[in-house]
Amino acid sequence: METNIQVLSGNKMKVELDGKEIGLIQNWRPNDSYGLDPASGIGDIHVIEHVPTIARHTFTVEWMILNANNAYQHEIIPENGDAALKGLVFDATAYSKDDDQRILRKYLSCSYDSGSINFTKHAIIVSDATFHALDVTGQM
Repeated sequence: METNIQVLSGNKMKVELDGKEIGLIQNWRPNDSYGLDPASGIGDIHVIEHVPTIARHTFTVEWMILNANNAYQHEIIPENGDAALKGLVFDATAYSKDDDQRILRKYLSCSYDSGSINFTKHAIIVSDATFHALDVTGQM
């Protein structure tokens, strides 16, 4: 019998924040931008190259169900403005759930920017959270 798996689907991924599964993450959306700026010469309006000017690495989480305040305990989400000023960072890693545990994408030195936190019966839910990273590795 032969296995035919050519597609990487969500049920074959695991996302960890700072090496810990802090809960259930649904819909993790990474985004990388390199701030391309058009370059042209004097007297020529035609762009000859798009030059990268700044690397911006962000990811958003649409839903993240936390296990007993883990995001606060591990300081992934700062408690308040004073905690945010500490400048604490963490890594976010997406793994293949296949046997090899291959790293699909790893965001380095991440900081929590914003998000909504809902305290509901039996769960703490973070929705539409945005994180910024200093660098990224891995090829999906």
